[in-house]
Order: sequence, then C-alpha cells, then structure tokens
Amino acid sequence: MTQRQSRNASAFAFAAILIILLLVALHAKAEDAASRAFPTMAVAVLKDRPGTMTLDDVRSEGVRKDFKSISGSSINFGYTRDTIWLRLDIRSTESREMLVSLTPNFVDLIDVYVLPPNGGAGAPVHYAMGDHRPLSDDALSGLDNVVPIALEAGQLTEVFVRAAATNSVMTLQASLYSPTDHTSRTSVSSLIFGWWFGGMTILLIIQLVFFYYNRMPAFALLAVSTFFAMMVYFGTLGLSRIFLFPSGGEGNDMFTAIVSWLGISASVLAARSILDVPGKAPWVDRIFIAGALIGAAGGVLALVGYNIEFGPFAHLTIVIVVLTGAVQSMRTIEPSDSSTKLRAAAFLVLAVGVLFTMAQRSGVVPLPDWVAHGYAASTVMHSVLLTGALAVYLRTSEVMSARITQEALAMARDAEGRAIGLVEERTRDLAVAKSVAEEALAAELASKEQQIRFMEVISHQYRTPLAAVQTHISNIGMSLPKDDAANRRRLDRVRKGIARLVEVLEVNLSRSRLQGSAFEPRLERHLAVPLLEAAVARARDLLQIELTCVVAPDARHQIVEADTDMLEIAVINVLENAAKFSHPASKDAISVGVSVTGDALVIEIADQGIGIPDGELPRLLEPNFRASNATKVPGTGTGLSLVARVAATHRGKVEVRSTLGVGTTVRMLIPLADRGRPSSGAA
Repeated sequence: MTQRQSRNASAFAFAAILIILLLVALHAKAEDAASRAFPTMAVAVLKDRPGTMTLDDVRSEGVRKDFKSISGSSINFGYTRDTIWLRLDIRSTESREMLVSLTPNFVDLIDVYVLPPNGGAGAPVHYAMGDHRPLSDDALSGLDNVVPIALEAGQLTEVFVRAAATNSVMTLQASLYSPTDHTSRTSVSSLIFGWWFGGMTILLIIQLVFFYYNRMPAFALLAVSTFFAMMVYFGTLGLSRIFLFPSGGEGNDMFTAIVSWLGISASVLAARSILDVPGKAPWVDRIFIAGALIGAAGGVLALVGYNIEFGPFAHLTIVIVVLTGAVQSMRTIEPSDSSTKLRAAAFLVLAVGVLFTMAQRSGVVPLPDWVAHGYAASTVMHSVLLTGALAVYLRTSEVMSARITQEALAMARDAEGRAIGLVEERTRDLAVAKSVAEEALAAELASKEQQIRFMEVISHQYRTPLAAVQTHISNIGMSLPKDDAANRRRLDRVRKGIARLVEVLEVNLSRSRLQGSAFEPRLERHLAVPLLEAAVARARDLLQIELTCVVAPDARHQIVEADTDMLEIAVINVLENAAKFSHPASKDAISVGVSVTGDALVIEIADQGIGIPDGELPRLLEPNFRASNATKVPGTGTGLSLVARVAATHRGKVEVRSTLGVGTTVRMLIPLADRGRPSSGAA
C-alpha cells in the first residue's frame, strides 16, 4: 500500500469519528437544555422483592422511609426479576405543563401513578406502559415512554413508578422536560439514530459489494456481523417495540435477546476470520469458538424463556472476546502494513465502547443512561475502520497481484522464447529421427519382401523335384509284388514325408506373406466348420500327430466372414504351439473344439503342455515375446501375435488361459455373419 492510500484511509476514519463526536455533542446540548428546566426532580428508589406492593403500600408512612434517595435520575439493576419502585418528587416555581420521560422503552412492565399536587384530593392518574403491553393511547409512547403532568407553582407533585422485568435487563431513567425541550431532544436523537442506521446500512452494502467482487469469507462474515449489530440496536433502542410488537407480549424481549446472542456469534466469527486466528493463534481461536458457541446457546435459551438466567454470561462472553480480539489485533500489527493498524484501532474502539455499555447495562458501575449508546458509537466506528482495513488489504493485494502478473508475464515470455528454441531444436531432431526410421522401415520392408521372394523361390524349386520323387515312388509302388508289405509301408512313410515337406513350405510361405506388406484380408462368407476342418487337416499333415475336431451341434451350420488363408494359418499356428510345448507323450492329447457363445464362433484349442507363468500371460500376444520357460524350445515369438492380428482383422479376439505345468487353452472368438446372404461353400 502506498503512503497516499494510507493517508486517505486514515482521513476517512478520522472524518467518521468527527461526525460521531459532533452528533454526540448535539445530543449532550439537548440534555443540558433539559437539565436547566425550572422544575426540580428528586428521585428515590425501593426494591420490592416479592413484587406484591401496591400504590397504597408505598405511599404509607411505614414504607416511605424505606425509599433511598439516589443521585441522578437513573437506576440499573442488570438482570433481575425484582420489582422496582421510583418516587419522583417534582417542584416548580411556576405553574406549567411538563413531560416525564422514561427510557428505555423495552422495560417489560411500567406503571406510572401521578398524584395530585401536595397530596390533594383526587385519585391518582394511572398510566400502564411497558413492552409487554400494547402501546398506550393516553401516554406518548415512542423511543421513550412519556407521561404529561401539570405542575402548580410552589406545590410538590409526587409520581410513583413501578417497573418490573421478566426476561430483560432492569434499567430505567426518568427525565423531566418541557414540551419544547422534549421536541428538541427527540429531533436531535432522531437525527443521531437515523445517521447511525444510514451509516451502518451503507457499510453493509459496501461489505456486500466487496464480497461480490472478492469472495473472502471475512467480507461475508463482517456483513452478517454488521446486520446483527443493526438488529441489536433496533431492539435496544426500542424500534422493534414500536414497529414489530405494538400489541405487547414477550415478542420484543425474545427478538432483542435472540438478535443479541446471534450478534455475539456473528461478531466472534467475523473477528476470527479477519484476524486469521485459526492459523496464527490456536489459543485465541479456541476462545473465539467458545464465544460463538455460547452465543448460539444463548439464542436457544432466550427462545425458551431463560434469558435472564443466562444473560450475565452474555456480558462476560462479550468482554472476554472483545478484549481478546483487541490484544490479538495489537499483537499482529505490522509496521509496513496500514491495514493491520486500522484493524487494531477498530478492535480497540469496539473494546472501549462495549466495556462502557456492559458496565452501564449490568449495573456494576453507576453510569448515566446515555453511556449505553457507547456500543452503537463504537460499533459504527469499528465497522468503518474494519471496512477501511479490508479495503486497504484488497488494494494491497490488487497491487501485488498486478506486480506478480507482470512478473509472470515476463517469465512466460522468456519461457516461450526458450520453448520455441527448444521446439525448433527438437523438430530438427525429430526430422532426423523420422528420416532414420523411414530408412529402417524401408529396409525392413525390403527384407520382408526378399524373405517372401526367397520362400517363393524355395517353394517353386522344391515342388518340381518333389513331384518327380512322388512320381517315382508311385511307379516303384506299382512294380512291387502285392505281398511285399514291408516295402509298401516304407513307400507310405516316404509319401507322408514328402507331403509334410510340401505342407511346411506352403505354411511358411503363407506366414511370410501375412507378416509382410501383404496383410490385406479378403473376407468372404463361409460355413465355419468345413473351413476349420480343412485347417485341422493341414495341421495334422504338418505336425504328423492325431487331431480331432469336436464340433458342437449348434455350430455345425454357422457362417462367418473370413479370409480362409488367414484363419487357417491362425489355427495352424496355435496347434503348432500346442504340439511344440507339449510333452512327447501328451501330443496326441491336443483337442480342438468348435462351439457358439452368444453371437461369436469359439475355436478352442487345449493342450497338456508346460503351461505359461501367470505374470507373463498379459504379454503373451505381444510380437516377439516368449515365455521364460520356453527358451529351450526353438521359436521366434511371432506365432501368437500373428494369431491376435488375424482375430482382430476378423473383428474378433483371442483369450488365453494357462496353468504352469498343466497346460494351455487358447480361444479364438470370431463374430458370426448375417444369415441373410448365401455363403461360399454352403452345402
């Protein structure tokens, strides 16, 4: 925060304090005018603990001597249910009309008896007032209860006042005014009270605007605290009695008590947030939380009619909390931060005002009634200073945020420049890597093409001599005698060897083509079982083992869209793996099953081989992966990965289950085709 901003905030607070002092001076001037009135008034007080005395009792000579004269004209007994009698002895040097004002107007029951001058003949005039009764038609009731009296020159006029409180504090001040003085005093008081409520309303709006633009909890809690402070003064001033409860009853007591207790809780929570005590002073935080809980409990007890019993705790709680807040605000002052100084001034002002008000309301120290307004004055000053402190804090935060934003923008620009350079460097590296990768890919494709051409050449070169050998074997067989069984068996084994060699060449050629750039399926509709039986037959010739294809009845006439060459190679690869990793004695135990599950054809191949470790199953279908227990068996690890590619090409999938040392089951799931069109090879 700049020095100029600090001076502006201090000037604002100073101007608010001057306005308050000016209005208080006007109020004091009005009070002084009333005190210079010609009539004189002496006040005596009597406690009626049972509350059973009548006017005749207190007028009797035996009771009159029990009245005790007091200095001044106000009494304050705090929270008590004792009935209090006042005797006002009024004398005037001239005959005139006067007004007796009784404040505050929220005392529960007030009975005023105006006796004839000098105890003359005639019945006393009775006025029944108090907030438990309807507003009186025969007495002037506003912010004070006013009773008219006619004074005669040189005569003594006695006025007896009976006051009782059932659920609020017992405080009462009697004042004597001429009608003109009362009008002047009422005007000044109205001006002060109107300014107070208007100022608090403006502060409340400012706090809500601050909260709208900056959702700090402190702004919301301060606004709630300000609102309840207005409601507390709305009740203690007597406005609630006039506007909300003109018909009397206990409503005004409950309203004033409940908003007072809730005001304690709201103010404590606001102070807790503004001073940031949860993070800075845990012991202070515990005091504040206890104060907020006491406020909530007091509101509940006031609602059920125990405000008088619990009321003294309100005074003690408020005193402890405001003193704790003042001490904590002083402890957290930072010399370079004007907001902390304004905050400390706010809590000190509130502490002074609350202490004087509590002392007057509780009756601990005999203080005049106007001291009770110290709470109102300190509250508005407290709100002004706190709002100013938060405004300064916001401005400081804004300046700091702008500076941080500028620094972050500069850093971002610098980082952007470095990033652009890094991107350009990485782009060049990626271009080089791309070129290397393209060359490697081209070399790999060329290698695969060479491999395919090599296999095609080998296949072609072997077919001609194998065909010649096959022809000569047939000729030899025709020349053997029919009873030469031994040589005929030899010739059969040669024929099987030639067939297996031819099948090995064809299968490897097909594999080479599928693993190269020719992996382009040609899907056509086929009956599934003949296709699979042909694949099993080829595998039987290739592996020279006994294989049987078990077909479930519901799979016999199912149709699939498949590339026959691809699907055959996939089945042969699985069967070849099953035979390769099976023990010699269990190779004939390899089973092939065909069934239907849902809308998929299931090709299941199971063996009783060495199995696969559990932790390696998820990687089994990856290219070039071999299980750790398969290193002694020749292979490249491309068989099952090719099977997975073929299944995916047919919109299917591969599932593998295996138990180490027991065997492996591979399931290929191929979607069934729509039966609406004819299939290739249908019977």
